[in-house]
Amino acid sequence: MTAAGEPNVSADFVFGTLATDELRLAQLRAATLGVRHGHDVRPADPEPDEPATITVRVGPAVAATRVTAYWTADGRTPAGERGVAAVGTAVELERVATDWDTLTWGYVETWRGVLPGQPERTLVRYRIEAWSEAAPELPSTWATEIAGVVSGDRPPGVTDADAAQFALGGSQLWPIRRDAEAYHVDRERAPDWLRDAVIYQVFVDRFATTDGMPFATPATPGGFYGGTLRGVLQRLDHIAELGATVVWLSPIFPSPSHHGYDASDYGSVEPRLGTEADLRELIAACHRRGLRILLDFAANHVSSDHPAFQRAIRDRTAPEASWFTFTRWPDQYLSFFGVADHPQLDADDPGARAMLVDSARHWLELGVDGFRCDYAQGPSHAFWSVFRAEIRAVAPDSVTLGEIVETPALQHTFAGRLDGCLDFILQAALRGLFAFGTLTPSAFDSLVRRHLAAIPPDFVQPSFLDNHDMNRFLWTVRGDTRRLKLAALCQMTLPGPPIVYYGTEVGQSQERDVRSADGSGHPEESRMPMPWGTEQDGDLLAFYGALIGARRSSPARWGTARTTLIADDASGILAYRCGSGADARIVVLGTSAVPARREVPLEGAWHVELATDPDTTAIRGTDVALGAFGGAILRPA
Repeated sequence: MTAAGEPNVSADFVFGTLATDELRLAQLRAATLGVRHGHDVRPADPEPDEPATITVRVGPAVAATRVTAYWTADGRTPAGERGVAAVGTAVELERVATDWDTLTWGYVETWRGVLPGQPERTLVRYRIEAWSEAAPELPSTWATEIAGVVSGDRPPGVTDADAAQFALGGSQLWPIRRDAEAYHVDRERAPDWLRDAVIYQVFVDRFATTDGMPFATPATPGGFYGGTLRGVLQRLDHIAELGATVVWLSPIFPSPSHHGYDASDYGSVEPRLGTEADLRELIAACHRRGLRILLDFAANHVSSDHPAFQRAIRDRTAPEASWFTFTRWPDQYLSFFGVADHPQLDADDPGARAMLVDSARHWLELGVDGFRCDYAQGPSHAFWSVFRAEIRAVAPDSVTLGEIVETPALQHTFAGRLDGCLDFILQAALRGLFAFGTLTPSAFDSLVRRHLAAIPPDFVQPSFLDNHDMNRFLWTVRGDTRRLKLAALCQMTLPGPPIVYYGTEVGQSQERDVRSADGSGHPEESRMPMPWGTEQDGDLLAFYGALIGARRSSPARWGTARTTLIADDASGILAYRCGSGADARIVVLGTSAVPARREVPLEGAWHVELATDPDTTAIRGTDVALGAFGGAILRPA
């Protein structure tokens, strides 16, 4: 606790290889020194018969006079050497620019080439080689990306530049690279229902028990609290009455953990949570209420209890041994950030890929509407190209949403491979303005305006204020529901489909921070049981219901161009206009801890449609008055 008796609140932590400035710098430097493709395909999602331009950058650590791409369109893995294709076709790239790079203190060359257009439903695979015609004794360098990391002894071939990226938390992890690149030629588009969605995230073990039984009290927050699929079914009215249109379930597959992101079987339901019959009944009940349902799907790694992994470590010749990447069999292998209990799948292996795709097909045939894909930057672009094509063949209206905690530049390269990804950049901006005060209204407005403009047209990025890996929003603002209402008002009036994390709408917070003083993470602190009945904040719940109703009354309005009217750092007021004519709305947000009043260019008579605090919100002529941390949606009279 602080001296004033308030809880210590940690800054948000971006999980992964970009968590600090030092790690970002190390990653950028390592990538710039070598051969970097970065999935730079234009267009990112080629249509039938449309050529694709690939771009490669060759850094100062690579001596190359030629760059060659080897590609196939028949499913085979392309191969070749020094400009001669062994499998598939070779295309020579052309040097188009040479630029100085101060970070690496050397020159970086840009090379481009064109892969020919292909018929619909073609999977194009390719690899890129940089080589020196003048120095045949030098080995070729291939455009690669980091596939994952191993712990233990340093494997052969790991460069110092790569190793510097993964000195995490005082322990050294060793990155292993791959060169799988692909895109699928099709006319697929993200379904309209996703763009108009309001998504409700359910952590099944913590949401509701069967028949309202009390939650269990495990010894630690990492234990099992007893939530079930039938509990979700019995509390479905809460989600429907809130106004959500999509239910996203945390992993329901058998797993030794409370969170389920380490599956030991993708083809059945964790018995603690219920049965496949329970899931089928829940799906039917959702569909009757007009709700769609998404399953959390972790394709990157499994539990070490998974039968395939157990066979792989018992028998090096087992078919499943190739599903995993061993750098020293049987005890050193790619895993999720070096966690031995979470061995990483090689999703490009035909057997592993078939297992994942067949599992997804099974759940789609059962009736689910798609998947939220955990740590989606883990499996390759080639895998997701195949995965989406395969599941669309089963369910043409299904979706794949990725969790990609990376730069927008990398996120956008998944266009055509995923329907979109969770918007971590916007989440950080929302918390920066409304929770931590690290952004001013003008800085927030500038960032969000540029961010929204950069998102590809057919790439959907759902927004969120909090989730199961970070402090709940109310914890960060020390229980100040005014600031939660204000942040939600902004979230619900921006283009991406909003996500509501279970309990946020009824005032759920937590007892301890997700990070301890020693820096260790405890995300389960933000995953505690859902409060029900009189434990809920009824005023906040009513506000959320009205806010979601305002969003759903005209989803297209919030997806149109957003015009900034005010971004005043002195008063703390941000105002913007969405829609036109009678459908126009003006959103006014007051981020100050004191009441504020500001002239707003209203152009005619306007009324308050919804306010975070109606008692302190008023329109006086062309002035809008707001209470401390107050906000409102205005509509034409």
